Amino acid sequence: MVLRKSIIIILSILFVSLTACLEVAKDIYDWTKINDIESIDGQTHYLGDDGIKIFLPKTFKKYSSIDYLKLLDSLVTNSKDLELERTRFRNLRELEGNHYVFFDNTVNATYTINTIPYQPISRQDAKFILGIIRQNQELVSEKTDLNYTKITAKHNDNGKAQVFKAIFKLENLKLNLQAFQHVYFISSNNKTVIINLTAPFEINFDLFLEKMIL
Repeated sequence: MVLRKSIIIILSILFVSLTACLEVAKDIYDWTKINDIESIDGQTHYLGDDGIKIFLPKTFKKYSSIDYLKLLDSLVTNSKDLELERTRFRNLRELEGNHYVFFDNTVNATYTINTIPYQPISRQDAKFILGIIRQNQELVSEKTDLNYTKITAKHNDNGKAQVFKAIFKLENLKLNLQAFQHVYFISSNNKTVIINLTAPFEINFDLFLEKMIL
């Protein structure tokens, strides 16, 4: 099945992130090293417009689009980087479907989830998605100080849900800063979501997805 245009569009705007340009907050909350999901102090958020439940650490707070843009203004001083993120965020909001954003100020981590028209993700689709991602990362690297390294990319289909997962390391060599971008395409129960988690650390976020209900 051919991928919907909405997925192709989001791939072209997903991979610029200001988290790679932010200092890590001083008070590190240990959810980033969690191995047992039952011990985490988390919270379920109900995305009422889509009938979806997500589970996040309690340090994540939901932001409206206006408040998130104000947050960016307070965190980022580089005008070029700020405009790149503002443009990316506006494009995400304009995609078909709904857009939700959460931010954890203890580690400067951003979690976004976009609902898009239902699209099963085959293994062939996953390979195509990865190719588009890498192509766009190269374009971003040419225009910014960010370098990308693929950590992992996997596709899984258990008959009920299809999941494509990819993790990338982002490095700003001039500022000596790094971040990790965790991307998930999930299709199940006639719904498709795209999740983007960017944080200063590589995180086993699969545990939180296990508590997600589409």
